[in-house]
Amino acid sequence: MIRGLLAGLLAGLAVLALPHASATAAEGPAAEHVVVVGVPGLRWQDVTPDGTPQLWDAAGDGSIGALTVRAARSTTCVLDGWVTLGAGNRARFVEPPLPLDEQPAPDTELPGATPEGLRGCFPQEGGVNLSAVVDALDASPGATDDSVYGAQPGALGAAVECAVGVGRGPVLALHRAGSEVAMVPTPPTTAMAWRELVSQCPLTVVSLPELVTAPDRADALAALDQRLGLLRLGLPGDTDLIVVGSAETGLDSSSLHVAIEVGPGIEAGYLSSASTQRTPFVQLIDVAPTALARLGLPAPASMVGQPLLPGQPRPDDLGEAVAGLVDVDVAARAQGQVTAPFFTAWVVVMAAGCLSGLLGLRAGRTAPVRVLGVVTSTLPAATFLANLLPWWRAAEPALALAGTVAVVMAMLSAVALGGPWRAARLGPAEAVAMLTFATLAADVLVLGARLQLSSVLGYNPIVAGRFTGFGNIPFGLYAASALLVTALLVRAAPPARRRLVLIGAAVVVVVIDGAPGLGSDFGGVLALVPAFIVFGLLMFGIRPSPVKLLLAGLGGAVVVMGIATVDYLRPPTEQTHLGRFVGQLLDGSAGTIVSRKASANLNILTSSPLSLLVPLFAFTLWFLLRRGGPLAWLREDAVLRAGLIALALAELIGFVVNDSGVAVPVAGGWLVVPLALSVAATSIRHADTAPEECEADTAPPGPDAPEPRPAGVTVNSRDGAGRTD
Repeated sequence: MIRGLLAGLLAGLAVLALPHASATAAEGPAAEHVVVVGVPGLRWQDVTPDGTPQLWDAAGDGSIGALTVRAARSTTCVLDGWVTLGAGNRARFVEPPLPLDEQPAPDTELPGATPEGLRGCFPQEGGVNLSAVVDALDASPGATDDSVYGAQPGALGAAVECAVGVGRGPVLALHRAGSEVAMVPTPPTTAMAWRELVSQCPLTVVSLPELVTAPDRADALAALDQRLGLLRLGLPGDTDLIVVGSAETGLDSSSLHVAIEVGPGIEAGYLSSASTQRTPFVQLIDVAPTALARLGLPAPASMVGQPLLPGQPRPDDLGEAVAGLVDVDVAARAQGQVTAPFFTAWVVVMAAGCLSGLLGLRAGRTAPVRVLGVVTSTLPAATFLANLLPWWRAAEPALALAGTVAVVMAMLSAVALGGPWRAARLGPAEAVAMLTFATLAADVLVLGARLQLSSVLGYNPIVAGRFTGFGNIPFGLYAASALLVTALLVRAAPPARRRLVLIGAAVVVVVIDGAPGLGSDFGGVLALVPAFIVFGLLMFGIRPSPVKLLLAGLGGAVVVMGIATVDYLRPPTEQTHLGRFVGQLLDGSAGTIVSRKASANLNILTSSPLSLLVPLFAFTLWFLLRRGGPLAWLREDAVLRAGLIALALAELIGFVVNDSGVAVPVAGGWLVVPLALSVAATSIRHADTAPEECEADTAPPGPDAPEPRPAGVTVNSRDGAGRTD
C-alpha cells in the first residue's frame, strides 16, 4: 500500500515538468550605468499625467509594478527601507537610532500626548549626519543587520567597484566597512550635473525625500517630479533607471508603492519577480539583485531578492494599467483593516457556536443545530468566493465584505441543505466539504490564487509572506476538505477499487497542493503524504507502528524534496521558494529560514487568540465521538474512521511544519467542527426514526452503497444512550 501510494505521488511529479503560469520573461538587458531612486512614501495614487508628468512618462516608457517594502519589522520606515534596499534582504535600522543632527520635528501635528517625532515613522525621518553614520557602521558593522533573515547591510555597495550615493539615505544601502562609496549630500540642480555625476560610477543610488519633509503633498510631488525630470534628461543613454517608493512615511498605514524600471531595452509592461511569482508584484529586496544583474555582476548569497522581470503583459492604456496597480493596493489595505476584527469576532462566534451546539444537542434541539452547523461551515469558502466581487472598492469595505460573505453563505447553505442529498445522514456535510475543496482547488488550478490574494483568510501582498499558491490557513481548510472528500469517495467505491481510488485521490490532492505554479506548498506536502499513508494503513486494518509512522514521515520528505529538486532545476527566474530552498540548503543558509519559521510558530502559539479554540475544538469532537456520543457510530465505519484520523494527523503535522503554527489546525476545525455538530444533530434525529428509514438515509450519494455494518450494530444503537455490540 505504501509503495503504491508513494509511486503514484512520485509519478505525479511529472506534472512539474510542464511550464506554469509564472513570469518567464528574460531579465532586463545589460546596462553601463544603473540609477536607483528611492522616494519614501510614493504610491501609485500619487502618479497622474497632470500632477506628475515626468513620473507618468517614465511609467509609460518602461515597466511598472506594485512594490511591497516589507523589511524586518511590520512597518518599514525610511531608514529601514534604505538598509533593506542595500541588503537585498529584509533588514532594519536598529533602535535607538544612529546619531542624528537633530531630532525630527515633523510638520504634521500628532494626536494624543505622545511627543512629536516619537510615533509612526517619525523617529527615522530626521536629518542623519553622513559621517556619523559611516563612523557608527565602521565601529559596529552589524548595527543594521538582522540575523533573523541573514541580511548583510551594504551588500549592494560592496558588490560594485564604484558607487555614488546622493542624499542621506543611500549611505545605509551602500556603505560597508572597508568599501569606498562617494556620498553627495544634495541632488544636482541641472541635467548636465546629473550626467557628470552618474558617469562617475556604474551605480548611483539617489534619495528624493520630498514626501517626507514637505508639509504639502501636492507641492512635494511637483518638486519631486521636477527633480526626476532633470535626472532623466541628464542620464547617459546606456543607463537603467529604477524608481521605487522605498518606505512608509509618518503615520501612514502600510501600503503598496511605486516601482518603475525604464531604460534601453526595457519594454513597456508590468514588472514581476521570481521572489513573488506573480505579476505585477515586486519587492524592495529585489532592487539590489536587479541593479547587479543589469551591471552583469553576481548577487551575493545573502541577497534573497530576485531580479525584476520587465515587460509582462499589461493593458495598452497606461491609465488602465496604473488603475490596476491602485486597485491591488486598495484591496490589500482594505484586507489589512478588516482581518484583525474578523478573526477576533470569529473566535467569539466559534466558541459560542460550539458551546451552544453542545447544549442544544443535550436539550434535543437538533433541527437548529443541524442547520446552523451547516451554515457556519460554509463561511471559510464564502470568504474566498467573496473575492470574485471587488468589495474593497466600496465606501465601507467592511460592510461590503460582510454583506457579500453573507449572501455567498446563504447560497452555499441552500445547495448543501436543499439538494437531493439533504435527507442523508452525511449529505449536507458531504456537500459543504466538496464545495470547500472545489473552491480552493479551482483557485490554484484555474484562477491563479485570485481568491486567496487579499482575502480575509488568505494572504496580503503588503505583508509579503506569500503571493501565490496556498497560504497556511487555506491549506488547513484544503487538507480538511480534501481528506473528507477522499474518505467519502473511497467509502462510496466498491471494496475492490478502494485502493485505486485512495491512491488517485492522494496524487491529485498532493500535486495540487505542492506543484510549483499551483499550491507551491512545501509544508503542506510534508503533512499530506503521511496522512494519506496512514489513511491507507488504517483503512485496510493495518495498525500503524512507530516504524510505519516514521516511514510515512520519510515518504512525505521524499516527495517534498522531489518537488523542490525539480523546481530547483528550473531557470532561476522560474523557481519558486521550493526550489530556492534547495539552493539555500546547498549554500548553508537554510538554517536561518528554519529558525525564523520555528520562532514564528511559537510566537503564534503563545500570543494568538486562535490558540483558545484548540482545546474547545478538541473537547467538542471528543464529546461527539466518545462511546455513547452521537457520532460514536463513526468509530464502526473503517473508511470514515481512517479518514478522520488522517485528517487530524495532517492538521497536526501542518501545525508543526508551518510558520503559522496553530492557525493550520484551527482553520481545519472551522470546517470540521460545525459539520460534526450538524451530523451529530442528524444522527440523533435518525435514532428516533424507524430503522428502515434510517438505513435509506445513511446511504451516501452515489451508485454504490457502503459495506455492510458489523453485526449487532443498529442505527437505533447510535444515540446518546449507548450502543449494542
